[in-house]
Amino acid sequence: MDPLDKTICDRKSIPQANGAQKAEHSIMLTIIGGNETDFGRHFILEKKQTVLGRGKTVDITILDGKISKVHCEISVIRSSNGIEQIGIRDLDSTNGTYVNGKSVSQGTLKAGDKIQAGDTVLQLSYSDEIEKEYHAKLFNFAARDALTGLYNKRFMFNELENYSRIARRSGRALSIIMIDIDDFKQINDRFGHQSGDEYLKHLAELITHSLRDQDIAGRIGGEEFLIILPETAIDGAFQLAVRIRKNVEDFVLHHQNHKIQTTISAGVCQFENKIENFKEFLDIADQALYEAKRSEKNKVMQALLSGMA
Repeated sequence: MDPLDKTICDRKSIPQANGAQKAEHSIMLTIIGGNETDFGRHFILEKKQTVLGRGKTVDITILDGKISKVHCEISVIRSSNGIEQIGIRDLDSTNGTYVNGKSVSQGTLKAGDKIQAGDTVLQLSYSDEIEKEYHAKLFNFAARDALTGLYNKRFMFNELENYSRIARRSGRALSIIMIDIDDFKQINDRFGHQSGDEYLKHLAELITHSLRDQDIAGRIGGEEFLIILPETAIDGAFQLAVRIRKNVEDFVLHHQNHKIQTTISAGVCQFENKIENFKEFLDIADQALYEAKRSEKNKVMQALLSGMA
């Protein structure tokens, strides 16, 4: 273990309606109801069968606690002239699948139909490239931090709440990393806020390039970042945090004839059932981060929950 990285032991304190559709149009599902942070998310149905659910192995994953791991299947039968039929089938889900408000075990779909699974409502539509781009931009405006391109605080907190609920129910590992830039105010004071903004953008890239596809990173404060690591125990999270810390320590930003270099501190925590909610989960990781900054900075501190009642 790098001497700069230490451990703290305890926590205190979607049949056509009007004939065949043209081949160049795609079939799209767009989330229009349910979790606000999911509004505008869209999915293109490119396969003959697309399975929707909450599990990792399905084609469309939606983190809604009332959706079954394998919830429903949407099938598309295409001909050389276009689409012949779109069908939907419930896969013995716990809370059922609804189309336009009616429970279905199987049926056909047309453009404009609304599919409800759990609290999530998706609308079926045909779209071209312009429409797909439009929906993607809408979602990004709502969920992304404008400066860094990472997810924003509202999106991250919602995702953490969902993943915490899943971890509690399934017993699967879940860890988070809280990151804060050391002495960031000095960058702004010495080199100007534009330089500070450029550093934040490059730090976001450093973080993103270190992550797996399932990991989620966001900016939750001025110079504070959160990483959600599904299916990751504390050791893996700690190693990732150390790797990111070292990459940041070695990074030099050349901006407006200046060389800008600083470090980060990080707090790492794994979810346990003793944790009451995602806010407490965040608080424990934040306390570990505070300990890292309070000591010598440029450190990763690991929060252990052995001291919890």
